[in-house]
Amino acid sequence: MTTSEKQPNRNSVLGERTVLSARVTCGTLKSSAAAVSRFLVLAIISGLLFGCAAQRQSGTDPYRQHYGKPLISSGTLFASLPPAVQNTVRAETGSAGIADVANYTTGGRVVYQIFFQNHDLFPPLYVASDGALLDPNLMVAIGAPRDTSNMAVGGPVTGVTLNDLPPVVVKSLQHRVPDAVVDSIVKQVVGDQTTYVVSFKDRLHPALQFASDGTVIGESPR
Repeated sequence: MTTSEKQPNRNSVLGERTVLSARVTCGTLKSSAAAVSRFLVLAIISGLLFGCAAQRQSGTDPYRQHYGKPLISSGTLFASLPPAVQNTVRAETGSAGIADVANYTTGGRVVYQIFFQNHDLFPPLYVASDGALLDPNLMVAIGAPRDTSNMAVGGPVTGVTLNDLPPVVVKSLQHRVPDAVVDSIVKQVVGDQTTYVVSFKDRLHPALQFASDGTVIGESPR
């Protein structure tokens, strides 16, 4: 076979290779184009979702600025404290708003840790269950005050304290005057009826008379 006869065969092979290369290139371009299209679609969807979420968030911001406060009020937290602890809290911080209350038992006694809304002005306060003021290391800073109470003439019981009141009376007292500091308690016994007259240290609250079931049955001016 002559050289001129072999030449067409080489051209034919080169042509087939060129066609095959073109097909591969075309297929690659199509795959790349499809991948780019999918990426653009995903990017558009993500942008739309992000925009909707941002719009919903911006729409709730003004609402939460007005109604994003804790669900437990300062007064409720204060009312949850024992009367002796309440007295110490008010004596030390006045009417400062309470942010949170924690209690735990250590060394056989219950300790209350009170956090205030204005934490820069009022650091956490530590109070024992009997009203004693504690240092942060839980050492007694000021001992518990001795409750003083008066007794009506003819009453058989002396030394009545807040802790001696029936639970329903304490609850009613906390509900009626949650921010008042008790000054004295008078227990009156007439027949089978027992009442408690509670006086307060400030002049804004008149003395209250409670029945043993917690009902307020009278007020007395200072």
